[in-house]
Amino acid sequence: MSRFLFVFVLLFFTITSCQKKNEQKKELPTKTQMNVSIKHTDYSKVNQNYIDNIKPWKEYFIVEDFLQELKNTTPIEALNNALELKTLTKQLKDSLNIETLKTPAFKARVNVFENETLRLADMTFIPSISADEINNQVEKIMVIFGSVNDKINTVYAKKKFDSEVNLDSLFKNQ
Repeated sequence: MSRFLFVFVLLFFTITSCQKKNEQKKELPTKTQMNVSIKHTDYSKVNQNYIDNIKPWKEYFIVEDFLQELKNTTPIEALNNALELKTLTKQLKDSLNIETLKTPAFKARVNVFENETLRLADMTFIPSISADEINNQVEKIMVIFGSVNDKINTVYAKKKFDSEVNLDSLFKNQ
């Protein structure tokens, strides 16, 4: 009887342990959403005619190069690069030395851009963050950087227009 009980218990444990191994193998995903590379939309660029006006602002070009690398990235890579982007954005904001761009409207766009990069950096500390949330945040950063570029284009287009049209001469002739 004890031999029969021993064989039965041994057989029972063997069967249940085999089932647990099979269940564990099924739970492991082959590729998670965090490792899937996403191609983000391209942001607006600065008009080539105005590039020379912002050449002294080296930090701008560093951030632009960094964002080019983030255009096609996985959520994991985006999080890994978030802290560096945060630092580069702070340097971008602090180094604005072009008088033409030192307007409240332009500074507001740079501040919004910095806030969104700070949000991405904060996501690195949230353990339950989803890939969609990270991808959406990277997308926001791209769009807002595009709005910074649009503002640069607008400022220099207005400056060019003002220099071409002499308003004083138009009103003196009347």
